[in-house]
Amino acid sequence: MRKIILGLLLSICSVFHAEAQAPDWVTQRPTSSDAYIGIGVASLSETDYMKKATQNALLDIVSQIAVKLENNSFLHRVDVDGKTREMLEDKIHSSMVAWLEGQELKGSYQSEQKYYVYYALDKKVYARKAEERRQQAIRTGMEGRGEESAMNLSQAAQLYGKGLEAVEPWAFMDLTTNAGGSSVNVPIELYNAYVNVFSGMAITTNVMMVEGEAFKAIAEPIAGCLSKNGVVVPNVKLKASFASGNGTVSLAIQTDYTGTAEFYVTNITSKEEVQELRITIDDSFMNSLPEAYRQLLQNQTWPSAKVTISLKSAPITAYLYVNKDNELEGIERQISSLLTNNYFTLSEDPDAATCFVDLSTKLEMGEVVTGGTYDLNTCYCSLVLKIYNNKTQQMLLNYSVNQVKVLVPVNKSATASLSMCIREVIKRVNRELPAQIKKLKIN
Repeated sequence: MRKIILGLLLSICSVFHAEAQAPDWVTQRPTSSDAYIGIGVASLSETDYMKKATQNALLDIVSQIAVKLENNSFLHRVDVDGKTREMLEDKIHSSMVAWLEGQELKGSYQSEQKYYVYYALDKKVYARKAEERRQQAIRTGMEGRGEESAMNLSQAAQLYGKGLEAVEPWAFMDLTTNAGGSSVNVPIELYNAYVNVFSGMAITTNVMMVEGEAFKAIAEPIAGCLSKNGVVVPNVKLKASFASGNGTVSLAIQTDYTGTAEFYVTNITSKEEVQELRITIDDSFMNSLPEAYRQLLQNQTWPSAKVTISLKSAPITAYLYVNKDNELEGIERQISSLLTNNYFTLSEDPDAATCFVDLSTKLEMGEVVTGGTYDLNTCYCSLVLKIYNNKTQQMLLNYSVNQVKVLVPVNKSATASLSMCIREVIKRVNRELPAQIKKLKIN
């Protein structure tokens, strides 16, 4: 027992002795008017504890250099989502640690549980390096001005975004420069330029209204002209899409030197008598912008223009030809009605019609099914409808319904049985065929 007590006393004494050997800077932080002091600590249980302690010491120095940012107007402006401020502060600290140089290791100490390091950075050395970084950030940040002056706005936005990225780690510095005889705060100047690069813009069109036909293209192009404060803007992609109605339009295209982009409506697939085409800026270029700043542009009001498309009243003419082997006799009446309700006017002259519609059907009798009250005949019904361009003989649509199963009471007459078969087939056709007719492109 005496040995155990003696061992404990020796252990306690050794601890006190070890603590007594700790240098003054471990227990009391040193101060200096000529240098920044950094004290770093890491637990011995951590992996790479020496590296971790050094990193903490450098962060300690950085925290003294990077002044409080709460009142920095640049951060207030870009903090659109509550996360941007945190992102910028992290970048400032990590970037400063990465370029700090000239700091000296003044001492290190290891206790039983922790490792300590003491670094000092001469303030004059820091000031010289900081000025180099400041000038570099300013030069990078202002590169977008030339592109905006030349009205290359997409490129200007990308350069302004990269400029913001370049200056964000140094936002705590005085990033002012002289431009045109006046002092300019570069981060704020870049921010204002970035969010306003597409302000004051307008899109005008060569026509306000055009006439079109269902299933046909509009022969003449629809042109949109992009301008900013009355000056045409080249090299910016515009896109066109149907705001109401439906159809196919040529892809997004850059404006030429006159600020103009031309679009072709290659097919109108909606039956609405009045439709609208909308022309606006294609925002795909924003994928190349720094992610943190995309929302700033997405919040802006983008210019747009609309062109009204009025459908001609005369629909496409079609001649319905019923094959002589048509076994669902009478179904042609329902097919005729369906065609006339979906853009076609039926013609009695096959040569004068725009489209030639070929209809054939088949009815097969199958097994007899025994029912509880009466037996049922199984009928299998098929239909094939083909639409051709009557001028080019090109097949536009090949639609078919195969082996529709219809159960008909055996006591039904032939006429009643045929009516039941036609009714079931037409239900299927009405669900499917109109949607396929809408996709037709008839020139």
